[in-house]
Amino acid sequence: MSGYHVQPSTLRGQTRRYQEQRTHVEQVRDTLRAAFARDRNTLGTDEYGAELAKKLPAIEVVVFTALQDLITELDDTSTGLHTTASAYELAEQPRQPGS
Repeated sequence: MSGYHVQPSTLRGQTRRYQEQRTHVEQVRDTLRAAFARDRNTLGTDEYGAELAKKLPAIEVVVFTALQDLITELDDTSTGLHTTASAYELAEQPRQPGS
């Protein structure tokens, strides 16, 4: 048979890998969020610490927005792979007469 062939089991395996990556990035995000919260009050009162304290909220927004974008992308890719695997499984099922 020539042409394009997809193994749904391979797609499902990739789905699991994306889900695992998503879980890992969520854990990294949570660890980083805890570190920001823990260290926020240890910046000091000198000029450097005061300046960093002013900039820290904007830095956090950029960092956590990027992480959330990555989590969303991993989730969307995982969902797409799962949907594609299901569609190929359905297409490969034998057709019943009259359907």
